[in-house]
Amino acid sequence: MSKNGNITSFFKRAPKDSQSSSISAPSQPSQSLTAPPPSQPVSYSPPKAPFSSSSPSPSRPRSPRLPSSPPPFLSSQAAPSLKPQPQPRARDAIIQGSDDEDEDDFISSDDDLPPLFSKPTTSSAAVPIPSARKDANACVTPRAKRKAIAFHSSPLSIRKPKHKFDMKALLKHAEAENAIEESEQRVASVMSRPSEPVAAVKKAPGSLHDNMLNVLSEDDGSQNEGRREKVLRAVKRTGEDVERKEYHFFDKDDRRSADDSSIGARQPFPKGAATGVWKFLAPAKTRVESFEDGLAYNVQFKLRNLPDEIFIWVLHETPFEKSRKLREEYLRLLGVCPSHAGEYISEETIVQFFRRLGASSRALDFGPQASRASREYERQKEPYKQRDWTPLRSVLGILAGTARGLELPVLIRGVATLLRLGMDNLVREDPLIQTDHEDAMLNLVRAVPDASWNSFCGAVCASLYDHVEEACLRWDAVSSIPITNPCLIELRRRLAIVCVFDAPQRASTRPEDHFSMRAVIDQLEADKFIVDRHNTDYYELAALTDLLSVAIGDGNPPLGGRGSPETIKQYNAEVDEVARRLKILYSNIHEQGGAYASRLDAKTKLKDLERKLHHATRTRPPPKESVFGLRTSEDDAARPRQQRFMQRFLAKGAAGGRPKTPP
Repeated sequence: MSKNGNITSFFKRAPKDSQSSSISAPSQPSQSLTAPPPSQPVSYSPPKAPFSSSSPSPSRPRSPRLPSSPPPFLSSQAAPSLKPQPQPRARDAIIQGSDDEDEDDFISSDDDLPPLFSKPTTSSAAVPIPSARKDANACVTPRAKRKAIAFHSSPLSIRKPKHKFDMKALLKHAEAENAIEESEQRVASVMSRPSEPVAAVKKAPGSLHDNMLNVLSEDDGSQNEGRREKVLRAVKRTGEDVERKEYHFFDKDDRRSADDSSIGARQPFPKGAATGVWKFLAPAKTRVESFEDGLAYNVQFKLRNLPDEIFIWVLHETPFEKSRKLREEYLRLLGVCPSHAGEYISEETIVQFFRRLGASSRALDFGPQASRASREYERQKEPYKQRDWTPLRSVLGILAGTARGLELPVLIRGVATLLRLGMDNLVREDPLIQTDHEDAMLNLVRAVPDASWNSFCGAVCASLYDHVEEACLRWDAVSSIPITNPCLIELRRRLAIVCVFDAPQRASTRPEDHFSMRAVIDQLEADKFIVDRHNTDYYELAALTDLLSVAIGDGNPPLGGRGSPETIKQYNAEVDEVARRLKILYSNIHEQGGAYASRLDAKTKLKDLERKLHHATRTRPPPKESVFGLRTSEDDAARPRQQRFMQRFLAKGAAGGRPKTPP
């Protein structure tokens, strides 16, 4: 039978004929055994004993049990000559030194089978069979013994000792908590009542270094007394004595609300004007819903007969409306009333709008005798604290929506006011206000007639030039003009030319008519473009550089049919001269570390302008230096010189035995 046969083949009963020819019972030990004839084969049948769970594994047949006396077919002479046959080892036999484990606790599904056969009887004279373990399951393949081996940790490993909360540790924790609590109490007392040095710094009107002397004051005889002067000298060498000026369009201490009588009370709705087709606006209960649903806008868009009283009421009500939806509908309604806007929106109306928002009287002063004296441009951290800018955005929306119906003087006043508002950092810090400011500027400029464009630019530029004289503030106004329209780009350039050349009359003509690179060269010799290490305001120099870059623009190159080759050559030479002077300027600026931020900013902008002149303003890029250190030119003037240089170079190579071809 094969080794992998079915296990059920071992449970078949032996045939009856095999039982009759089997060996005799062991109860007759004295009977002599005679060998059967050779023709009759000897056959052995398996024992009739049943196969129980305690018997050996049925996967391998067990050897037959032999009686104590020799069989009858064996003679006494042949018995001693038989060699002992190796007995097959039972599958569940225990091997010494193996990794088998005790399987007494192993529960198999074969244990639930009932004992089908009785346990076979054994005889004392039987051949010894390898003993099997007691209570071993013969139908279960033994499994290997696997034990988790616990490795000892290395003595070189770093173990973090566990903290034991003994009495000493608890005392240390208590002392640390008491120290932290005392420190918090001291800080709270200092914050509630400042010490004398801090109060002196707040009240002292002196410079920064004088205030630091009070803060860093030491007692007499202290070891750090001489160190204080060294620290102050180091701060004075590296510090910035001059701060960038800032412009505040609104009053810093303005806390007036929309309901304050000083800025005008809100007017009631004119019910008497709501007649005819506009009768639906008379009831107060449905008026808000009619505006929010766009009914008033649709009627005005088709009929164009909005009563003047209702237009004036909506005009003055829009900046102080809290509802966003209602405020947007008011702006839409004002946008489809160009004739009303031209009639009822004047220069004084614009000034009144911003005055009601809290604008300073200095920012709204457009008189010819406007004085520049006693103007404070100090730098403040939060000039406007907790102020709602929704009314400002509404006013900017009114200017943007009604621009196409305004008169030229009103357009000039509106743009001039927006330029002054653009000098305030509020426009650059708030993205929403910046967007509304740019939209209002664009619509106002686009509404200017072409015939009045030169006079418009002259008036607007003169208004800003007369209002401030600091270059950094003028640059803030120029940078607030968006570059989304050709008219705005030209207005930027005209205003920059006025600020660089100090000539307000230049704004009334086109830049192409009077601008030249020779004029820029002459202007760079002015005192404001001279770098003095101790007296130069680098914020002003950086702003002048930005204004000069906008004023140059494309440089008005003589291209096309406007210039001959000689004219183009002269133009490029002038551009190179401007770039050379700019290089001299930033070469004289010595920045030393991050403390000189203004110097580094000014030097970087001068370098950027130099690169712009070389690669954008010039008709072609500047000539490059050759590999031999010679500078090429646009003409062939330098070519003979280079040829002579090459001939000398090759002659030296031939004389020295080297190849004539240069490396």
